[in-house]
This record gives sequence, structure tokens and C-alpha cells, in this order.
Amino acid sequence: MLGRFEGDSLRQPGKTTLRTKEGPAAVNEAIEYLNRAAPVRQLRWNPELGKAARDHVIDIGPKGLVQHESSDGTSVKERLKRYGKIVTCYGENLSFHCETAIEVVLQLLVDDGVPNRGHRENLFNDDFRCCGIYSGQHKDFDTMTCIDYCASFVRAGDEDPIERQMDEFLKEEVAFDDMPMDIRGWK
Repeated sequence: MLGRFEGDSLRQPGKTTLRTKEGPAAVNEAIEYLNRAAPVRQLRWNPELGKAARDHVIDIGPKGLVQHESSDGTSVKERLKRYGKIVTCYGENLSFHCETAIEVVLQLLVDDGVPNRGHRENLFNDDFRCCGIYSGQHKDFDTMTCIDYCASFVRAGDEDPIERQMDEFLKEEVAFDDMPMDIRGWK
């Protein structure tokens, strides 16, 4: 990849030359990051997150939008909640003008022009355990990919195992030897 740069422009065989914001410096930074990074766990596919990613691509792609919010202003969180319950944390990456999975990952990893490297941070967020991905057409960039991540996701209508455990725990009666008979709880 580094050998394809002419200044800040990246030559892409068979594609339009891409004018980057940071040039090879961002690629070198990504390489340095990878050399220091600890491995993260493999993500599990979640079909419900895949549906949420599909909805987003089908919504904003034909309109030429480049944003995490839906065209009607719906947030990522609300879009995910249409398909179930987010457990702990969530995130989203969008990629544009990439035709293959490796191009998408490289774009998110290098994260050219993104000062906080938020896309890279999502890729290496060890709290994320599952994801859904969808790629489709984009009016201005030909293709786009949406990746939605969660620590865990409970499909709409399914029982939340953590909620069930908490309900069982809270129903347990615990007796204390020194608890007065007229007191039902402690503050």
C-alpha cells in the first residue's frame, strides 16, 4: 500500500486515485499501532445486527448520505433497538468506496483524516463480542459497508439471560440473625 502513494494520493489499480488527507503517515501510524496492539477476540455474527446494518445501507446509500443517523434522524442506538436489546455497549463503523472486505478493514484501520481514530478503536474494542455487517450501493461512492457492534445483543422477543438471573436473585429471601422482626430490609 505504501508503494502506491504519490504524495498524498493513493493509486488504486482499476479504480479512481484516492486523495487522502494524511497520506502515507496514517498508514505508517496504523502499522506502528498493529505492531503494539494486543490481539482481540473474534467477533460472532449476529443476524439481528446484520438486519440493522442492512437497514442503514438501504436507507442512506441511495440518498448519498454519509452519516451514522438514519435519513429521518434516528440514532444508531434506536435503529439497533428495533431488533432487540443492546447489552452493555455498542458501536458502528461506516466504510465507503471499498469493494472487498480487506479494503473495508484497511480503510477502517488506517482511519485517514479521523483525528481520534474512532473506526480503528471500534475494530480493536475488546468489549465488542458480536457484529452485523451489510454492504450495498451508495449514490456517490458506489459502495458502502455498515458494521454494527455490541458486547451482547438479545433478539426482540427473546428472554434476556442477565435479566432472568437478576430477577431470580432479587426474589431470594435472605434472613439475618440480628434483623428485627418488624424490619423487611436494610438501608
